[in-house]
Amino acid sequence: MVYTQDHCKLLLDGLTNPDCLIDYSIADWELLLRLARKVKLLGRLATELNKRDLLKKIPVRAANTLRSGLIQAKRMQQLTHWELNRISWALQSLDIPVVTLKGVAYSLAGLPESAGRTYVDLDIMVPKDTLVSVELELSQRGWECQKLSAYDEHYYRVWSHEIPPLTHVERETEVDIHHTITQPTSGIKVNSDLFFEAAVSVEGSSYKILSSVDMVLHCAVNLFQNNELAGDLRDLLDCHDLLVFFSEKEACFWENLIERTNQLSLGRPLFYALHFSVLMFKTPVPGIVASNLNNKPSTVVLWIMNKLVPVALFPLHPDTPSKRDRVARTLLYLRSHWIRMPLYLLLPHLIYKSYLAIFPRKSSQS
Repeated sequence: MVYTQDHCKLLLDGLTNPDCLIDYSIADWELLLRLARKVKLLGRLATELNKRDLLKKIPVRAANTLRSGLIQAKRMQQLTHWELNRISWALQSLDIPVVTLKGVAYSLAGLPESAGRTYVDLDIMVPKDTLVSVELELSQRGWECQKLSAYDEHYYRVWSHEIPPLTHVERETEVDIHHTITQPTSGIKVNSDLFFEAAVSVEGSSYKILSSVDMVLHCAVNLFQNNELAGDLRDLLDCHDLLVFFSEKEACFWENLIERTNQLSLGRPLFYALHFSVLMFKTPVPGIVASNLNNKPSTVVLWIMNKLVPVALFPLHPDTPSKRDRVARTLLYLRSHWIRMPLYLLLPHLIYKSYLAIFPRKSSQS
C-alpha cells in the first residue's frame, strides 16, 4: 500500500480507476474536487469521465466543476500554444534550434492525456550560447524579465538551468527559457547538444520537441532532480502517460531508453520515475529496464524514498493536514537542494533564504 490516508486513496483511486467515481458520495466528491484542484488534475478527471460517458452519472455539481476545469485547461492550452507561435515568429531571424518542453510538447507529441492537462506557462530550450541573442530579441518584441534581487538574478544566470522567466507585457503570459535540463551546480552534467541533435520536428509546423526517450528523461529529471516533489502528483502521472504512450508506439522504446539514460548518466532520476510510476499507477515497465540502469539508489536510500515520496506527492488534506506529510515535504525540500548544489553554495544559499523569510521587508528594500 503506497498511501495510508483516506484522502490520498480517494484521489488515486479516481485517477487509476475512474469507473469507481460513480460510487463516490457527495462528501467524497467535495473532498476529491478540492484535492484535484490543488494538483491541477480537474481537467484530467473530466477527460477520463468524458471518455467513459460517466459525467452524467456523477453529482451535477461535481460534473459542472469538472467541465469548468476542462474548459479552463483548454483555454490555458490555447494561450500557451499561441505564445509558442509568437515566440517562433520572434526568433525566426536568429535561425537557431528552439525545442518545446513539458505541457505544450506533450500536446505536440500527440499524447492523448494532454487534452485535459493544465499548464500556465511555456517552456522552451535553446543552446546556451544563444541565450543573450534570444533574450535580446524577445525583449525588443514585448517580453520583459521579471524584477529580481541581485542575488536571484545571479542564481538564475550562473547556477540555474534556465534564465529568469520572461513575461509578455500585453498578454501577461510567461515563458521559461532553458539551456539544459539539469542545474549546472548539481552533480549531474549532461551534454545538451545531444538533445538538440535528437530533437524531432512536429509534422505540419516549424516546432521541435525532444525525442521520445529524451522527453521521458526530462520528465523524470524535472521531477526527481529539479523539484521538491511536494504536490507533484501530476508530474508523476505525466511520466506514466509518456511511458505508456511511447512504449506502445515504438517497438524498441525500452531498449533505447536504457541506452540513452546510461549515456547521459541519468539512471538515478529515471529509476525513481519508473519505480514510483509502477508503485502508484501500475505502469507496465519491463523488469529488465530498472536492472540495466546505472547509478541506481542503494537499498537504504530507496527505503527512505519509499517512506517520503508517496505521501509528499499527494496534496495535503485541506482541513486536517498531517504532521507526517509536512515532515516528508520538508525532508524532500532539503534533499532537492542537497542534490542540486554543493555544500559551499548550499549553506550560504539556505542562510540567505532563511534571512529573507524572517526579514522580508528589509530584503526587499536592499
